[in-house]
This record gives sequence, structure tokens and C-alpha cells, in this order.
Amino acid sequence: MYDVVVIGGGPAGERCSAILAKAGKKVCLIEKGDNHIGGTCLNEGCIPAKLYLESVSYLGKKSYLQSCGLQMQDVSFDMNLLQDKKDELIAQIRKGATLGLKRDGVEVKYGFATFVDEDSIKVGDEIITASHFVIATGSIHRPHPLLEIDKEYIISSDEVFGLKELPKSILIVGGGAIGCEFATFFNNLGSSVDVAEFTPTLVPAEDKDIADTLKRELTRKGIRVLLNTSVMDFAKSEDEIIIKMQTQNGETQESYDLVLVSIGRMPNTYNLNLKKADIKSQNSYIEVDENLKTTNPKVYALGDVVPTPALAHVAYNEAKVVANNILNDDKIKPSKIIPFVTFCQPQVASVGVNEKTLSEQGVEYEVIKSFFKSNAKAKIKGDDGGFIKLICQKDSGVIIGGAMIGNETTELIHELVIAINAKLTKEDLKDMIFAHPTLSESLWSMLQ
Repeated sequence: MYDVVVIGGGPAGERCSAILAKAGKKVCLIEKGDNHIGGTCLNEGCIPAKLYLESVSYLGKKSYLQSCGLQMQDVSFDMNLLQDKKDELIAQIRKGATLGLKRDGVEVKYGFATFVDEDSIKVGDEIITASHFVIATGSIHRPHPLLEIDKEYIISSDEVFGLKELPKSILIVGGGAIGCEFATFFNNLGSSVDVAEFTPTLVPAEDKDIADTLKRELTRKGIRVLLNTSVMDFAKSEDEIIIKMQTQNGETQESYDLVLVSIGRMPNTYNLNLKKADIKSQNSYIEVDENLKTTNPKVYALGDVVPTPALAHVAYNEAKVVANNILNDDKIKPSKIIPFVTFCQPQVASVGVNEKTLSEQGVEYEVIKSFFKSNAKAKIKGDDGGFIKLICQKDSGVIIGGAMIGNETTELIHELVIAINAKLTKEDLKDMIFAHPTLSESLWSMLQ
């Protein structure tokens, strides 16, 4: 019998297992296979996607670099070499994670887990019991109601990393973070890219000024953005797929080499037999209290299987919370100050409360903006589009939120993460010294 069995070896399960084992608990981690330690984030998500985006980002600055004297006429791209680098990177990180689990004293078993009753699970032919269980099985691709993945003409983000050649034309269904990131990737490599988004804006979770700026910048790069658009029908031929769409301007029919379905992900909970363990769920999300405990007091759940933002860094925080709550009587809650980042070009990032939420709540607030057009480092980097927006309480000046779009904003946002956690005011930022020339000084210059 184990003290804790953790089901799922992604960011949440891996981190939680390590903390518990280092605290002296007898811990068993269950993962479906040794080639999947690290979960979706490492194997088919964050890590390979960001490698792909970083690798081709320089192509998006080709004309600027040429104006600086770099000769780039003969630049070429080899998809096979990029895939080799991706495999090498994943293998390196996975090896480190596996060795770390072993070093920390976590026993790892491979197979699919399913609950037998409130106190035990079955993995293969083995029944495993524990004092506590932690469910961290992550998420799976959300299916489109019409476009079924065939891995030939219709793919999900999982299959992007196995493409052997670039499509001449691609339709990306879904204009959220993942859709916009892959739109940037294919556009930088010369593919004709259309993005079809069902809602009125790209990145729907962001404020409208961020979404509008992103649409303008993507359009300027040659990406066609279709908002308020849904796929109505499709037909396949020998060498293309024909998509019928309902747009805000009426019906349209377009032909593509490839369609990428990117409409989000959903909890991977279907095969756990939650009812046998008296664990309640709704719409496949596991119900948890503020301490991430399920309706079975012996079982916690975290990461993508609970209705919190499906982000690896949120999972890391929740892992620390669950480990603490198993180890200690003094229970803690997950942090609500969460940075959201999208690695398209331009990058998008935000943290804290946004204008839409504050307006709906009737809260008085102040917005201060700084445009990268006036930032020397942005001009040096050849990309001075976008802005930083600071949101403060009206009376006190306490920083409560912020959003950014532009150069390296996925890094810059952490200055606001620190500011909000520390309850700094705009005056506190104003009195600090920021190095010059940097992108960061835009936060300071807006307050002068």
C-alpha cells in the first residue's frame, strides 16, 4: 500500500509526486507509457510548439534583417531537421524528468489506471491501494462537431509535429492561443493561412483592444482572419479539401491543402471510472473544493481535469497546493494571479483582472498605455508594434491587472505578475530605475 498514488505524469503529476516523495511519503506515479512522461505539454504541446515558433520567428524579420546588412536570399527550411531537433529536445527533457523522479524516490508504473472502488485502482492486472490518490490525467484534443481528424486532410495540433511537408494553403479552425500560434508558424514559412474563429474576436479571453491589434497585425502579415465564422460542410478530393463556411458576410467556399482543428482541449477523465470512487464530475471536469479535494475525501484532482485554466504553470502551482494539503493540516488554495501568454507574432500576454471584468462589476479603474513605437529597443529589434496596458485601482493606484501585445511580451508580463503579487502601486513603478535601452522600460516610461 502506498501513501499516495498519482495518476498522470504531466507537469501536475510529476511535480506533485516529487514534492510528496521528498517529504518522506511512499509515492507511486502512474503514466500510460515511458515515452509520455512530461505529458502533453512536453510531448505534443508547449515545448515542441514553442521550438517550432522560435525556429521560424527569424523568417518573420527577414526584410528587417536584410535592411541591416544581412544577406538572406538563399534561406531554406528543412522540416525533417526541425523534427529531429524537436525529438532531441523532448528526449533530453524527458530523461531529466525521469531521472528526477527516480532521485526523489518516486516509484513509476506504466499503464492505464481505472478506479475499482474508493480506496483502489487497477493498472493492467495489478490492484493498487493508497491512503490518498491524486488525479492529474491532463486533457485531450476537443473534437470538432463536423471535422473529424483523419490525419491526412484534417489534423489537430498533435499531428502538426509529424508533418513531412508544408501545405501550400491551410485553414486553421479556431482563433485562440494555439490557433494563432500555428497561424504564425505556417505564415512565416510561406503557407497561405486562413483563420476561422466562431466568436467576434481572436483570443476571446483577452480584452478587445488586444484582440483587435492582434487581428490587424496578423492581417498585415498576410493571414486572412475570418471572425464570426463557422464551418458548415466539407468535401475531399484527391489533392485538396473544400470547406464551406458561414461568415459574417455570408456563405463562402474555399479549397485548402490542409485543415488544422484547434478549438481547445477537454479533460481526459473518461476511462477513470470516477463513479466507482464516488468522485463527481460535470461535463467531464472533476468537481473539487477550494483546496482541490474531490467529493471523495481521499482523492485530489488538479491540472486540466479541473475547471481552472489549462496551463502548465497553473498545474505546477496546483501540484504544490495538493502536496501541501496532503502533508499538512493547514490547507492552502491555488493562486489566482495567473499570467496568460500566447507565442504568436506579435506575442500576447495578460495577468490580473481585465477591463471587461471590471466594467461588468462596476469597479472604477484607470488604464495607462505605453506604445512600443516610442521604445528604442523595440525599434532596434525591428518590431515596434503593439503596446503595454497597465490597469490600476482608481483611487489607490494599486496595480490590479495588465495586458501586452508585441515584442517579447511573454517575458515582460512577469514584471506585472510580481507587481500584482506585491500589491505595488503605479507610483512604486514610477520611482524605480529601469535599464536603457530595454523593452521593460516601457512600463516605467508610461508613468513619467
